Amino acid sequence: MVIEEEVAFLEDYVSDSVDHRGVPAGKLSTGGWRSAWYIIGVEVGERFAYFGIASNLITYLTGPLGQSTATAAVNVNTWSGTASMLPVVGAFVADAYLGRYRTIVIASLIYILVCSFFNSNSNL
Repeated sequence: MVIEEEVAFLEDYVSDSVDHRGVPAGKLSTGGWRSAWYIIGVEVGERFAYFGIASNLITYLTGPLGQSTATAAVNVNTWSGTASMLPVVGAFVADAYLGRYRTIVIASLIYILVCSFFNSNSNL
């Protein structure tokens, strides 16, 4: 009888996982599509932003900023390499310190604040 109750208890919770309050994560109340839609939305927004910037960056650097084509190409490659390596930094921070959902929320807020700052100062 006790073994059946322990097995039922173990089946109701995700092994070695806790929710945002530190309580063992229940299979029925955490994760699933509700969480997946948030992550999918963030990723879609991030892809739109990345490709929007990538497609216009050379034109912006050579036009309004007056850089030479060679300097603009160096800056675009630097930006592209940095953007490609930042997920490694984010993965380390998520795994070692903050957790994945908190890291996604904080990174999204930083991204929005930086974009807002540059959009408000676009006449510089």
